[in-house]
Amino acid sequence: MPVPQHIKSIHMFHFRAPPTTQVTPFRTPPGIELIELVTNGVVYFKSGRKTLTLGRGALFWHRPGEETIHHTEPSAPYECLAIHFSLEARPQRPAPRLTIIADLQRTLELSRELLHAYHDTAVDPQALGQYAYSRFLWEAHLGTIRHTSQIRPPSISAALSFLEANFKRQEVGVGELAKAGGISEPHLHVLFRQYLGETPHQTLLSRRLHEAKLLLSGTAQSIKSLPTQCGFGGIETFYRAFGRHIGMTPLAYRRRHLHTAIRKGFQGI
Repeated sequence: MPVPQHIKSIHMFHFRAPPTTQVTPFRTPPGIELIELVTNGVVYFKSGRKTLTLGRGALFWHRPGEETIHHTEPSAPYECLAIHFSLEARPQRPAPRLTIIADLQRTLELSRELLHAYHDTAVDPQALGQYAYSRFLWEAHLGTIRHTSQIRPPSISAALSFLEANFKRQEVGVGELAKAGGISEPHLHVLFRQYLGETPHQTLLSRRLHEAKLLLSGTAQSIKSLPTQCGFGGIETFYRAFGRHIGMTPLAYRRRHLHTAIRKGFQGI
């Protein structure tokens, strides 16, 4: 399905569900295609007679008349990038209702890139709309040809749900993830490699670092207080991990990404 020649408008925002089992759904109106990219938390989605447990990387493409995702886990409410495309009505679905972006880090990077561009007044909204639409078509296509939209085994879903609800606890490790999934640690490693493309430890570390980046860019909290809020053992461990995987210190990241509205309350480290 080609990209529409004219996207009338684009509306984009980051949504964080409240800690409840069900969120009030939004029914996609005529002339709108709505994309939701889950970036964190747990989503329950009914597909036929099955209820799927999904997390980061789940890509939903809603057509007019379809409801947005609305069932979640109170202990791990989902977060998503939501994009409304206003365009000419088209008879055919451009992509499957659900596909999966298997690369979890790419999911976060794509969400961050698009939100940053959307709030940049120098960016042409028409150009951004064309790019975003094309990019999600591509991701949905990859999910189809690489079969990444295959349903994850219940053990993986259970382990990810447990990780999302408990990553802030320093003592949580691969052993507890395997126990939550009801499988051995070696089997957990195999399944994570197969379905997520990374080890359980990498997934856990990525989630903790992402939480740290959210706090660094979205709050004025002291950096010294962040390790305990993100599951790190101490400030030195946090700094080493952040520098190794993000490529800069937490303070440098904050200075680059801290939201303008929060800068007045910024107290450094």
